[in-house]
Amino acid sequence: MTAVFSRTEADTWVGVRVSCESSHPAARLPPAKKPVLIKTILETLGGACDGVLLVSDSATYLDNTDIALAARLIRGQSGCRLPIVYVSAGFQGNHIVEPARLARGLAGMAHVVVEPNRAFSLRLKVEVGSSNVYGGTIGIYWPDGGGRRSFFLGGEYASPGGVARGIFDEIRTALTNRRPFDRCTWAYVQENASRQMIRALQASGSQEVEKYIQTFDKEVAAKTQRLDEANKEIMRLHNELRICEARLPAGTGSLLQTGSEQDLYPNEILSIVREAVADARARVGSDSRRHHVLDAVLHANPPTENDAGYQRERLKKLLRGYKSMDARLKRSLEEMGFSVSEDGKHYKLTFQGDDRYTFTLPKTGSDHRGGLNAASDIGRLLF
Repeated sequence: MTAVFSRTEADTWVGVRVSCESSHPAARLPPAKKPVLIKTILETLGGACDGVLLVSDSATYLDNTDIALAARLIRGQSGCRLPIVYVSAGFQGNHIVEPARLARGLAGMAHVVVEPNRAFSLRLKVEVGSSNVYGGTIGIYWPDGGGRRSFFLGGEYASPGGVARGIFDEIRTALTNRRPFDRCTWAYVQENASRQMIRALQASGSQEVEKYIQTFDKEVAAKTQRLDEANKEIMRLHNELRICEARLPAGTGSLLQTGSEQDLYPNEILSIVREAVADARARVGSDSRRHHVLDAVLHANPPTENDAGYQRERLKKLLRGYKSMDARLKRSLEEMGFSVSEDGKHYKLTFQGDDRYTFTLPKTGSDHRGGLNAASDIGRLLF
């Protein structure tokens, strides 16, 4: 492990690099772990500002007035060097991992930023062009708009612990391979030490030393020129990456662009598109190119556990035999994403806080089929 302390008039950084080498080519090296030194530094010295955020072992909890701050973090315009781990609010306002524990694990490696609620996510969507993660998904946003990686329950990660481990591994791997601050490397320390020794020799007035210095300066100048050219190439590739990301909006996962709409429940848009593709496949010739393409798309995107059909059946089960709104039914509807208001002569049901999807239920049901009819109407329009 190498630790380099670097202070300037503007800021102070500590660079910590961990490496592991084997004398046997067949040996499997363990993955790098976060050194205890980082925890010690934060506990004894505390963390300073990295852009708009403080380096800390605690999560940053946003409130409803922090829309502009969240937008800057997601766009990579916050001045932060460390990556941002953005924990979005679930459809029921929950978070799929414990933010405080995640922040402790990533202290000194990344900032953990926590979204307050689902309404905040919907407002943020407008500010960042739907590039924000949402519905409980956790996104890693890299500085200067350098891309995003998303983590969510299901598929690759079956538990909150698996999600947390996946995030840590992603951050660790990226930082291990990331080019460090030049001034926070052991090579920079050695270079400065050599310069001080050369200046001391130069002050002695030796002619032989002067010739050596001239040769050394030419070598350093050539190396600096090559480094500048490499930095320019990195910037060019970085700009090309941002252009490609602009062509492929975040959150789509494919060339399909979802525009201004986001999922109102997990995998909603995927479910809708899949049903449309299945319907289209049934309308084309069985040996046509269209049929082959649509069939391949369906096989590549199997049905999800909580698709639109599941949501419709769940709603029918809840409203079958509806007579009145008791506490159990209200709680179940809220778990599905409905907010229930008792104002007026009817109950008002609004799905995921979106006023476009507001429905009514009578406070007293007289028809034994009234609940099923209401569920069918809501399901047809919503799912």
